[in-house]
Amino acid sequence: MQHASLGEFAVLVVEDNPNILEATSYLIEAAFGCKVIGAPSCAEALALIDGGGRFDLLFSEVVLPGKDGLTLARLARERIPNLPVVLATEWTDEIDSIVDRGYVPLLKPYSVQRLEGILTELLCKSPGRSEPSADGDEAAPVIPSPTSKLTGGEKARHVNRRWR
Repeated sequence: MQHASLGEFAVLVVEDNPNILEATSYLIEAAFGCKVIGAPSCAEALALIDGGGRFDLLFSEVVLPGKDGLTLARLARERIPNLPVVLATEWTDEIDSIVDRGYVPLLKPYSVQRLEGILTELLCKSPGRSEPSADGDEAAPVIPSPTSKLTGGEKARHVNRRWR
């Protein structure tokens, strides 16, 4: 079931539960072909980035011991500007906060197909990558924008349709 176009990408997976970290890392690597590095905490994830690790996407649980996933995402983007970030959560009240900061929420439990859709959209259309438009010109990448001007209800419906 490997998605050939994702095989060139490196994903940093951050999860404090070792069983979930192992399962999520295995899924992303086996099903989508990405190179996966796992970290059990914000501190260890930042050490990997600071140590010269090249990552194309950060996939993290929101609730982590010490610094949470939102803090990790902010600190990671300070080091790697425009890094696509997916934050997994089981709390619907965190969705707006995640979107408002320019990250992509993934409501748990999620399906393999939903995860594949998000990874494909973010990795294949990340900054510096674009697909040609119908007239052959390069199209601008499509990335969820932290500056979207949707009202709360519209944003919630938009997020529900697109990311959940």
